[in-house]
Amino acid sequence: MCPEEAIEFSDKEKISIDRNLCNACGQCIEACPNDALRLAGDQISVENLFQDVMKDSPFYRRSKGGVTIGGGEPTMQHEFVTDFLKKCKETYIHAAMETCGYVKWENLEKILSYIDLLYFDVKHMDSRRHKEITGVSNDIILENARKASKLKPIIIRIPLIPDINDSEENILKTARFAAELGENLLRIELLPYHKFGTVTYEQLGREYELKDVEPPSEEHMKKLKNLVESCGVKAQIGG
Repeated sequence: MCPEEAIEFSDKEKISIDRNLCNACGQCIEACPNDALRLAGDQISVENLFQDVMKDSPFYRRSKGGVTIGGGEPTMQHEFVTDFLKKCKETYIHAAMETCGYVKWENLEKILSYIDLLYFDVKHMDSRRHKEITGVSNDIILENARKASKLKPIIIRIPLIPDINDSEENILKTARFAAELGENLLRIELLPYHKFGTVTYEQLGREYELKDVEPPSEEHMKKLKNLVESCGVKAQIGG
């Protein structure tokens, strides 16, 4: 049934899907007699999402919690996110968002009008190395962090991957950068690499390129935390 011929059968793999050919049309799901496949995710409107959120509003108020927009990267749907957060603001629900920061400033600025807290990922301070790792320079990211910190409380998050960005040099540079963000900087969170995503990659038939990388040791994490704090910046391990 696949119009893209993305599905193959073999004695070894049984069924394999070429994700480069698959366009997620769903025809294979409709045709499968055993319901072995399903599409993940749902289409939802701003209003319906907000109604789901409001079901837990008594809990938010008792716990002094709220809503956090995560991803993927939420700013890729910045119009939807802005409209949703506007509704949260109108109802006095505390709202936060986590972003990689690679977004046009005008789009991020609109979102910032409706949030109370910003989680901001900083993956590497060296622009060249950042481009090698992620495919883009960090110039826009760091500039957005500077601008955002003037408007909202901000928490810098560093996803630490051994031999990628966990060097003392990089952490010190990140801490010094964060120290310049001013009083709106709340802390740096050091997020140790884990292997939770390996199963998902296997399910998608994709190669997990970091399969041989081991999580950083507790001793190493504590050392990096001390380095951050030596720059006068609060730090914690984990989110």
